Amino acid sequence: EPEPEPEPEPEDDEELLDGDDDREGDDDFLAAGAEDDEDVDLDAEGDATASDASELMPAEDDADAGVLSTAVGYVQNAVANPAVRNLGILGGVVLAGSFALSVYNVYMRYNSSRSKRKRQVNKNVVVVERLRDFFPENRDSLTKGHIRGLQGKTGFKPEEIFRKYMRYKLNEEAFNVDFVADVLALKRACDLDGNAMRSVLMETGERMVKKYGILMRDVSDMGSAGVQRKVDGCSMFAKVMYLADLDEFIPSSEGKAVQQRLKEIFGATDEDYEKLRISALGSERVDISVLEAMITDKTSGDAKAKEGGDERSDEGGEPPVAA
Repeated sequence: EPEPEPEPEPEDDEELLDGDDDREGDDDFLAAGAEDDEDVDLDAEGDATASDASELMPAEDDADAGVLSTAVGYVQNAVANPAVRNLGILGGVVLAGSFALSVYNVYMRYNSSRSKRKRQVNKNVVVVERLRDFFPENRDSLTKGHIRGLQGKTGFKPEEIFRKYMRYKLNEEAFNVDFVADVLALKRACDLDGNAMRSVLMETGERMVKKYGILMRDVSDMGSAGVQRKVDGCSMFAKVMYLADLDEFIPSSEGKAVQQRLKEIFGATDEDYEKLRISALGSERVDISVLEAMITDKTSGDAKAKEGGDERSDEGGEPPVAA
């Protein structure tokens, strides 16, 4: 038979009281721990909730991608629509046509005769302004390098540069000793030979005839404007003939042929040339005048004509009146 279990020994009241106190302390500790666990759980739940909310919010890249994909979708849908597609094609054609028309207008304006003449005039102005600083005081400092610089600036050949500046001087400056020295210095800087000078004189003469007309010394039937025009034409003829007769300007072997050709261009006779010929130049800053030669010749012609008429009148007499 099993042995009966011994009965538990009764504990003291103090030990029982101490046990109660210990249980109360344990209960307090567990309660505090439970509260701490609740706080931790709340914090964890808050963090978890915040992290879940941030995960639910779309990222910036995703938002941009979404907007782009939406826009692409709209465009694709619009292109798929035949009416929109045809309208887009029509708009593209209109824009392309407008652009092509603008390019064409710019091209035509740039290549119009007015634009070309304006660019040509601007180049002529550059030639005149660059060379004018050398004459007459600094003519010896003019070199081939300056002419090459003008070539690069304007695109003109040395012969063209010489012709343009000489024509400017013929129109604007007095024909005197300084004039001849200036054109000779320019000729050396441009390094022109006899053939080039022949071409320059011929072209200059042709341009003068286009501007002033053929040579006429009898201007009795013209108005003041016509008289001045013919006087200027005679003056230009006398100047280019003087240059053609100058050995330093053109060799004498070619100068005679040039003079004869200039007479043909101006429609002048040997008598006209002898009347208008410049025999010498002065150093004063005044231009030559052919008006005196023209008036003198015209006056002498009128006087001779009048004398001839008087003689014919005296020889014939009036018939006697019958009684």
